[in-house]
Amino acid sequence: MRNRIAIVCNSKNPDLVEYFKCKIEALKQSNLKDDFIIFKNKEINICDKNIYNSSYTESSFFDKKVPIDFIKSFYLIFILLFNKVGVIHFTTAHISNIFLSILLKPFRIKQIFTIHDLVPHPGRKAIFINIYNEFVINILSDEIISFSKNEIKKQKNKEKFKYFTLSGFKQYVNEPKIGQKIILFFGRIEKYKGLDNLLDLIKKANKINLDYKFIIAGKGNIENINEFEEYRNVEIINRFINDDEVEKLFQKATFTILPYDSATQSGVTILSYAYATPIIAYDVGSLKEYIENNSNGFVVNYKDNNKIIDILRQIDKKAIKLLSNNIIREFKINFSEEACKLKYKRFYLEKMESKND
Repeated sequence: MRNRIAIVCNSKNPDLVEYFKCKIEALKQSNLKDDFIIFKNKEINICDKNIYNSSYTESSFFDKKVPIDFIKSFYLIFILLFNKVGVIHFTTAHISNIFLSILLKPFRIKQIFTIHDLVPHPGRKAIFINIYNEFVINILSDEIISFSKNEIKKQKNKEKFKYFTLSGFKQYVNEPKIGQKIILFFGRIEKYKGLDNLLDLIKKANKINLDYKFIIAGKGNIENINEFEEYRNVEIINRFINDDEVEKLFQKATFTILPYDSATQSGVTILSYAYATPIIAYDVGSLKEYIENNSNGFVVNYKDNNKIIDILRQIDKKAIKLLSNNIIREFKINFSEEACKLKYKRFYLEKMESKND
């Protein structure tokens, strides 16, 4: 009888690696602790038993080392069969998942895929992600984990999908805060993240002398950086932000802003909550699933910067403290590392029990 589970993380993305480690901890804390094996990218640093390198690539898509992963897939099939694996969970999108998944089809091992972005962000990789998603959803997968209820509703094969709240973050702040009248835009700079929208907000704020500072922190190309630099209340940190700086930025921010043109969910949302910092965001993608008005932040209509101005003018220290306090209480239940471990512990137990029936 096949009664073991394999989990795979071929991506090197730091956030996705952290989610992966949460799943491993979930297995360790369950009665499955001796019944799983781990496949990972060679660069992921995890010390544990039953670990096999399944990818050597630097990128999740095309890379000169992809042929090595393809050849390695044949060896991994042997490992899976030898270890009597009944369920395999591909936890991140990666081209090497495709090789292994196709080879597995004749052996009737249940295949679960996590898809973080059912609707890819605009950009040069979007077409490849779309092709990957369609192939996984319609051909390879037995079950799919997604973090967006809104996007699951749009799928033809809804019965394949299981919704999970995005979680697995450390909680860094346990006391409500007031902030220093700072609006923080954080994360890698991409076109879809709406810096043009933020610039419009900054212009409106300065017209009425709104007493807020704006900080843009993250690596990437800021096309209209000169326009931002015209304003004294704008600080730009246009580079990779190390952990110590991340902590300082979120701890002093009053709000984190997501003026995105498109989104599924956003890891920045949960990271902000980890520091008890409320969110202001446009109602795009699935962001509204993670932000509740007047509870942990505010969601406004797309590009409705006048509404954001109204919020900033009316909010007071007491209201900000209340938002922050709500986030602290909610975080442990929904977004923490412990919440993530509990969800996956239950999930894997359920999968193995159903496989053994």
